[in-house]
Amino acid sequence: MESREQHEQAAAAWLLRQDAGPWTEQDAAAFEAWLAQSAGHRAAYYRFKGAWQEAGRLRALLGRGTAPPAAAARRRPWRRLPGLAIAASVACAVGLAALAYLLVLSPSNVYATRVGALETVSLPDGSRLTLNTDSRLHIDMDANDRRVRLRQGEAFFEVAKDPLRPFVVEAGDKRIIAVGTAFSVRRSGSDVRVVVSEGRVRVEAVGRPAEVLQAPLLDAGMIASTRGDAVLVQTRSPVEIAQSLSWRTGQLVFRDTPMAEVVAEFNRYNTRKLVIEDAAVDELRVGGIFHATQLDAFVSLVQRGFPVQARAEDDRIVLTARK
Repeated sequence: MESREQHEQAAAAWLLRQDAGPWTEQDAAAFEAWLAQSAGHRAAYYRFKGAWQEAGRLRALLGRGTAPPAAAARRRPWRRLPGLAIAASVACAVGLAALAYLLVLSPSNVYATRVGALETVSLPDGSRLTLNTDSRLHIDMDANDRRVRLRQGEAFFEVAKDPLRPFVVEAGDKRIIAVGTAFSVRRSGSDVRVVVSEGRVRVEAVGRPAEVLQAPLLDAGMIASTRGDAVLVQTRSPVEIAQSLSWRTGQLVFRDTPMAEVVAEFNRYNTRKLVIEDAAVDELRVGGIFHATQLDAFVSLVQRGFPVQARAEDDRIVLTARK
């Protein structure tokens, strides 16, 4: 006979697998078989499902993605009190045990987002990370090590200070090391882009001598882009850094950006893709603030503001120059 705790652990694991995706027909069949095994399974699952939905409403209520960086929050702790009070109320309403399982239990500590989705994860050491669209990472954390392996996509890290345990993000053959700071890492195949908004980080090549990549130190306001063994480091204004990190609030900010780059960015957040079939459209420059998943609104504005026409074709929208 399984205990109630075993039922709850299994229910939490099923919920996390459903949320992380992909969810196959085989997964669905196995899940239905597990539900049918006992009333205890069904009770635990629906109890935890309610907690999961309540946690989602809590994140929306607290304005997920708009909270200040970790260091700023520590300087202004009184601003966090209302949110903590709400969290305590929700925890009481749905059950502390259920929330605990849902927040810390994850198969192999893997977290993932679907196209167009964002997700914020609180880590046991007090750090916090936000996953961008279509991203996947693996977390290893114990008394001696804090390590994240970014498999694909992009994440923003707000790192709690711990001089004895540097916070390490591995992205392909690159390693980003921090102690207490805020920065993002974006992985596109073997290419890596690091944006630092607070503190300092170091970029290294994994398993290779430090001189190969020169292990640059990045201060707040710097952006590093790597390709192979080459690394380009640029200093940007606070406005440009904020623009690079605007995705955390679901927005895309462009300033005199080539249309081809704008289209590529929108395509990261939408399953229906924009396609440019005219070189003249490629050369147009775009500026403005747009919601990443509101593709139709962007296309409408482009047609009104530029000599561009759009044609819908199944799962894509084709942009051509207006004749």
